[in-house]
Amino acid sequence: METSTTIQPTGAQGDYTFVRPGMTARELVQAVRDLDGVCLTSVSMRDAGQSDFKNRHRIFDLKALAPLFNTMGLFSAETHGGARWHVGIMNRRESPFEETRLLRQLMPNVLLQTLIRETNMWGYRPYPKNVIEYAVSQVDIDVWRCFSFLNDVRNMRTVAETVMKRGRLFEPAISFTVADWATDAYYLGVVREIVALCGGVDEIMLCIKDMAGVGNPARIGQLVTTIKQHYPELLIHYHRHVTDGLALPALFAAAQAGAKIVDVQEDALVRFYGHPPILGVQAYFEEGGIHVHLNRPVAEQANQKVREWIGHYEWAESPFKGYDHGVTKHRMPGGAFPSSFEQAEKGGFLHLMPAVLRVMGLYNQIVHYFDVTPGSQITWVTCSGIVNRYAKEQGEAGVKRLITLLSTFVEEQGQNLAAMSEAERDELLQLFRNAPGDFKNLLVGSYGRLPVGWPADWVYQSAFGDEWQTKIKGRTDLSPLETLTDDNLAKIRQSLAEAIGRTPTEEEFVLYLMHPKDALSFIEFREKYGVAPLVLPTDVWRNGLLRTGQKVNFELDGKPCCIELVSVGAEHEGVIHVVMKVNNVTRVYPVATPRAKKVEIRRAKATGDIGAPINGSVWRIGNPKRGPIQVGDIIRKGEEVANLEAMKMENAILAPFDGRIAEICVKLNDIVQEGQLLLVIEKTV
Repeated sequence: METSTTIQPTGAQGDYTFVRPGMTARELVQAVRDLDGVCLTSVSMRDAGQSDFKNRHRIFDLKALAPLFNTMGLFSAETHGGARWHVGIMNRRESPFEETRLLRQLMPNVLLQTLIRETNMWGYRPYPKNVIEYAVSQVDIDVWRCFSFLNDVRNMRTVAETVMKRGRLFEPAISFTVADWATDAYYLGVVREIVALCGGVDEIMLCIKDMAGVGNPARIGQLVTTIKQHYPELLIHYHRHVTDGLALPALFAAAQAGAKIVDVQEDALVRFYGHPPILGVQAYFEEGGIHVHLNRPVAEQANQKVREWIGHYEWAESPFKGYDHGVTKHRMPGGAFPSSFEQAEKGGFLHLMPAVLRVMGLYNQIVHYFDVTPGSQITWVTCSGIVNRYAKEQGEAGVKRLITLLSTFVEEQGQNLAAMSEAERDELLQLFRNAPGDFKNLLVGSYGRLPVGWPADWVYQSAFGDEWQTKIKGRTDLSPLETLTDDNLAKIRQSLAEAIGRTPTEEEFVLYLMHPKDALSFIEFREKYGVAPLVLPTDVWRNGLLRTGQKVNFELDGKPCCIELVSVGAEHEGVIHVVMKVNNVTRVYPVATPRAKKVEIRRAKATGDIGAPINGSVWRIGNPKRGPIQVGDIIRKGEEVANLEAMKMENAILAPFDGRIAEICVKLNDIVQEGQLLLVIEKTV
């Protein structure tokens, strides 16, 4: 791995470190209580990149901030968790474990913080208790921020118990939004459950997670005041995004009311969906009479350091620019904004985004929960799917009619189905018929109980058709921790070993537990290319060597290395031969172009042809109960025969009738197009 040059911060006066790894949770809590004014958590290494740059920030660049963070006087640095874990192995080809080891070396005085999604952990579905216990026990993190997109505190139990037994700091979060049902009394009830779960307030910090940035200053100040009145010793940490344009006064209101920690990022990183600027926050607070514990000269150096490399990521920014106060209606959180726009751009429906956001605002009033992962993915996939269906079937006029229908139903008729015409009722009862499986799982309680009760019966009728009453009877109020049986970890480990042809490391096993398909791809990539993602500069990692004679120099295992592009040959039958010098050794590499011979894509046409309902990747062929299916297997109507992953959501494909598998036309991890033939099923008599 490349040897980093230690940056010596200048302008530092005294030691600003007041907390450090190794302190107990109780000691950390007391240190913050005793601190004059407020302190800061930097989200620059995790949520800043997720919210505005699609998680594309590489550890190669982020590590330049670490020596500065080490003397800046931060409470913590969020370096881990959320979607950064997944995108790291899938796109950047970086392991969260190696990132943590590197940052431990470069900033030993800084508490490392993660974001974990209770039973969904660093993935997008509920995991059983033994998987949660095992994964949490393997990750070297000091501060564990844990939230539930349903504010179902029961779902946090296993994470809380495992973290607190390890002596690390547990930071439960309440998911915040603005709605007629999201009252102080409601949130106080959630806090009460959290305090009971954690055995008091002396070994935890409470986070108010305003993930979309919808709380205006008065509302946030009121909420913090209410919580502090009931729990005066409870430390409050306020997290919010900048999308509505009111972040600085909202943070200030939280601090005035008693919050002791707020989240910030380098000013040079701030775009439109991320977090407030550290230098701006410090100046605004100090002018308002609230002291901020921060080594300002070093923070200014960190800001300058970001300016040196942030230009490499302009391509990753959202195509939608500017603040958006409309977020208070559609509530798309910062972490989901850029990735959703990227998916819309790739899917060819970026022009429909205003309509999708409008539908999301109406949907939120029909199904009450918090649009943060995995809820944000469920909302996004459901609403974008509805809008796309209307656009495909009826064009622009159809999309306008959809919005008129939902606006009338929700805003004018108060969701009174009887007040709508018969034709409108029939249309509403088809609204969710093609909704993704995760939306339907939400309705039956697979993620836990919804914040303020189940949706109206018509939503079930719309989603499940003739089976809607059965689905209502079968829904559960239990936590997934109570309904999911433990996974057979030994069997899963053996499956991984067979897939990679050797005994996996503990870290590889944890990655596989979270994201099986992408973990295998990551392991294969790293076995082929080694630590290239960690040592290559970002311009070369993204664009390669662009002209003959261009070189890249780097250090690997303490040794200098050089790669030079010598020549690029002419194309022949879709293949180009590239000549390179690797440490002065000439090598020739064949490169296939888009004109290389392609495999014909077969389309589903006949009765027994099972086609892909959407664009996606083949996540599973078969189902969890029976395992993989093969040609000749007998399957039953309604049985899952395949599963596609799209937009981080699983989409089960069910057999339309009893039959026999006659042909399997795709392989695991294949990227497929909508309508592409997946399997052929022959009817059985």
